[in-house]
Amino acid sequence: MRSRALVDFKATVLEFKRSPEAIFWTFAFPIVLMLLFGAIYSGGGTGTFNLYVQDHDDSDESRDLLESLRATGVVNVRLVNTTLDADQVIKDNSLTSFLTIPSGFGANLSANESAVLEFRKDPSSQSAITLYSIINAAVQQMDPGLKNVTPLISVEEESLVSERFEFLDFFLPGVLALTIMNSTVNYMIFTIVEYRNRGIFRKMMTTPLRRPEWLASRIMWQMTISFISLVLIWAIGVYLFDIAVTVNLMTLALILAGTALFTSMGMAAAGLIKDEQGAGALAGAVTFPMMFLAGIFFPLEVMPEYLQTIAKFIPLTYLAEGLRDSMIYGNMAGAWFNLAVISGLAVVFAALGTVLTRWKEE
Repeated sequence: MRSRALVDFKATVLEFKRSPEAIFWTFAFPIVLMLLFGAIYSGGGTGTFNLYVQDHDDSDESRDLLESLRATGVVNVRLVNTTLDADQVIKDNSLTSFLTIPSGFGANLSANESAVLEFRKDPSSQSAITLYSIINAAVQQMDPGLKNVTPLISVEEESLVSERFEFLDFFLPGVLALTIMNSTVNYMIFTIVEYRNRGIFRKMMTTPLRRPEWLASRIMWQMTISFISLVLIWAIGVYLFDIAVTVNLMTLALILAGTALFTSMGMAAAGLIKDEQGAGALAGAVTFPMMFLAGIFFPLEVMPEYLQTIAKFIPLTYLAEGLRDSMIYGNMAGAWFNLAVISGLAVVFAALGTVLTRWKEE
């Protein structure tokens, strides 16, 4: 039994060695993954967070608080005009955190009375959670009440959008975006490699079907799968976890565009490899970097500046942000922008995928 197992092992090694593409993608994937996590966790990030603040008090005490926040070296304070509606500012900019310093803040502290700050946050945002901790630390440092043991300044937490929204509500759009990307890219890569190796493409050349038409049929199929995934994820969330996100026409348009984009991207990526052994590694090399650089699991603010720049060129970033704008924030302007970017990229990758998948060469 050992000799037969050894012979089969050697045969597998020889088969693997005959495929340079399989070797490259198999070992490129863990290298890329290690470089990615190393860059995120190596401490090379800027470590700065944008904090939007509306100071209705404009007192020495409120200015001292803002200076304390700036002095931490990790908070970039962005003052919001007090004439603007806070809810509208949050909606228009899809903010994850917002601090309000109420009128009378300084007077209360001067009179040795309690003063309350209002901090609104996206409960799914790690950067917002970090900012809450930083604000509390800054408050404790300047709180005059500490001298008498009893603190005077407190930070009141509130949901960024509505009391109805919980962590899972904010997390759901990211889960949906990940589902669309993973299912479409993996499906297309494995399907094209299989069709190529089994000679199905050669047979399809004898039919009237052409590459753009075949891509269109794959996109329609993946759209069907994406809508089923939306229904399942949303139904489970509603009936088991009482989520309260909104599904509207913009949400459906983003799903359609995102599915077309990632299906086309999978087709284009599959044109880079002809061997089944490297298909899985290629799929991972395409999807994993996007998964971790799109701001779904890690806040972009804590990443190195060059990774934040790279994130702006990652399609998943726009799909996830677009779905959040549509389903959570109600920011239709932001959703339209993300939809336009996704649609434009879908056209580019559809053309690229059609060119790279050459049936006549199979």
